[in-house]
Amino acid sequence: MTVMEALQWANEKLKHDAIGDSPMLDAQVLLAHAMEVSKSWLFTHLGEPLRAPQEDAFRKLIERRAAHEPVAYMVGEREFYGRPFTVNRFVLIPRPATETLVEAALPLSTDALFADIGTGSGAIAVTLAAESGTPVIATDYGREAITVAKLNAERNGVADLVDVRQGDLLDPLIKLFEKITKPGAPLPYKRLVICANLPYLTQAQWEAADRDVKDFEPKTALVGGGPDGLELYWKLFRQLSRARQNFPRKLTVLVEIDPDQTNRITALITHDFPGSTPHVLKDLEGFDRVVIADI
Repeated sequence: MTVMEALQWANEKLKHDAIGDSPMLDAQVLLAHAMEVSKSWLFTHLGEPLRAPQEDAFRKLIERRAAHEPVAYMVGEREFYGRPFTVNRFVLIPRPATETLVEAALPLSTDALFADIGTGSGAIAVTLAAESGTPVIATDYGREAITVAKLNAERNGVADLVDVRQGDLLDPLIKLFEKITKPGAPLPYKRLVICANLPYLTQAQWEAADRDVKDFEPKTALVGGGPDGLELYWKLFRQLSRARQNFPRKLTVLVEIDPDQTNRITALITHDFPGSTPHVLKDLEGFDRVVIADI
């Protein structure tokens, strides 16, 4: 079997099984992984025969993909904002829609400290640090996610800028500011920018999700709790309201949501911060995706 024949076979199998939106791309990524070459190498070696171990490994990968296992988990990484991120079954696979949040946060980096709450793979935290050179506090409750986030900070050369801490939502950040805040002394940062892509699906949305998501990605990183999926965001803003005096005067929050949650998240924010005027940003597909508010 040559490279061309392998790609044609895999493409037809995945198309027949109705797997994903881009069966040929999946086939290319998995073949490159099985052969331990780059994807571009495949295009210049279409007549190259696969060795028996390579063909066996490739067939097994395609069988796994045909069972809806995400390609990112099989190859162990996913690109986000042009950088490679290690992923495994303990963290959510980064989505392109989340780049909307990153692009909205980056212009706020002057004299700021970034915080990424519920960091998961560290995609947001690492990208903010790499793009801006600004320090980031990244928090997550899961020990496994903390390990992955630290690995990705090192992998992308920003381990000195990304401080990954385990804890419940804002707790590590609150404890940090309690330590560095001295009576009558100015805070070391003029602005705090809090980013959060917390679980926000409802139970019904999760049950209706594609098998690629429901059967493989961690449910705890997807389902937010409560009838509207916003239970964790409710907790986040309640923590903020109680600890607001510990943070810099300039505080901006950016959160990712489901498009159907726009009105409810706005009401949630203004309930705890009546003087705030949240506004909504659309993702690359034109859906409401990020809510930004100065509080």
